[in-house]
Amino acid sequence: MCPRAKTGTVGERGLAARPYAGGGRMSTIRVVVADDDDTMRRAMVDALVAHGGFTVVADVGTGAELPQLVAETHAQLVVLDVRMPAGGAAAAHLVRTSEPYPVVVAVSASNDVPTVAAMLRAGATGFLAKGHLGTTFANDLVRCMRGQVLIAVPQGVHVLRALGDAGLGGPRP
Repeated sequence: MCPRAKTGTVGERGLAARPYAGGGRMSTIRVVVADDDDTMRRAMVDALVAHGGFTVVADVGTGAELPQLVAETHAQLVVLDVRMPAGGAAAAHLVRTSEPYPVVVAVSASNDVPTVAAMLRAGATGFLAKGHLGTTFANDLVRCMRGQVLIAVPQGVHVLRALGDAGLGGPRP
C-alpha cells in the first residue's frame, strides 16, 4: 500500500484528502478516488495500486473541494461516488469543466436509469455499478482513459435510450 500523508484539503464532515507520495512509473495514470465509504474507497485504492498502471495521487471522502484537489494533483482520472456529500452529477460537471479536464468514471450502488443518465450528461465517461466492480475494475478504468464509454450497469440499454430521447446536452471539453 502507498504511504499517505494526512495533509491536503479538508472537506465536509472533516474528511481529509490524502495525497500519496510519489511512486509509479511515468506512464501511470494519475487518479483521485472519491468515495465517502472508507472501506469501498480503500478497496478501490488497493485495486489500483495492485494493478500497477495507476498512481493514486489522493483519495477523499467528499466532493466539496474536488476540482481544486484535481488541479493541485494534476489528476488525469477521477473515480467518483455518486451518492457522497457534494458528489454526483454536480461534482462530475465541476471537475469536467475545470482544467486539467480529467476523465470521470462514476461508481455507485444507485444505478437506476435517471442516475446513470445524469452522470453521463454531467461528463462522466463511464458508470460502474458497485457490487459488480470485480477483477476488471482497473482495466475498465483504462478503457475509459482510452476514450471508451463504459456503462456497466444491468439496464445499460435503457440508459442509452434515455440519453437518446433527451440528448446528452452539457459542455464537452
